[in-house]
Amino acid sequence: MKRLVVAISALILIGFIIGLAVFKFGIVPVNADVPPSALESRFIPAVLHASVAHRAGEFQNSAPATDDNVIAGREIYKEMCARCHGLPGKGPSVLGASFYPPAPQFAVQRPGYSDGESFWIVKHGIRNTGMPAWGRLLSDEDIWQVVTVLRNIESLSAEANSKGQDE
Repeated sequence: MKRLVVAISALILIGFIIGLAVFKFGIVPVNADVPPSALESRFIPAVLHASVAHRAGEFQNSAPATDDNVIAGREIYKEMCARCHGLPGKGPSVLGASFYPPAPQFAVQRPGYSDGESFWIVKHGIRNTGMPAWGRLLSDEDIWQVVTVLRNIESLSAEANSKGQDE
């Protein structure tokens, strides 16, 4: 039993030393113009999603999908979000695709987060991704309207689309 504890302790120590060496000597690439490793591609999104879910709690969307909320949310989205996340009918954003990690392209696929999680992300941002914290510039009502647009992005009526783009 004592040998097992010593062996496990030695493996943990070796792992720690290797990890420290990787970080200390800059072995892990940080440049955004090369694809991430398979481990990073799987690990980081899972950690991000778990962290957001933990912090977001059970917020309830206070902006139902009325025409007024959709139009207001679409205007905010168009002004503050579309440059990075794309606009329905106009395709994905080249700018957002150039980020690392790339900004999710909501013109192509809606978010994989709950309304509460999307609200938390918009309000607080995501560190080291280019996603700013909009909570100091937008009211909670504004953010909920954007979340309503994101949740219903594929089903926006033609009238709401044209009002949101033409005004």
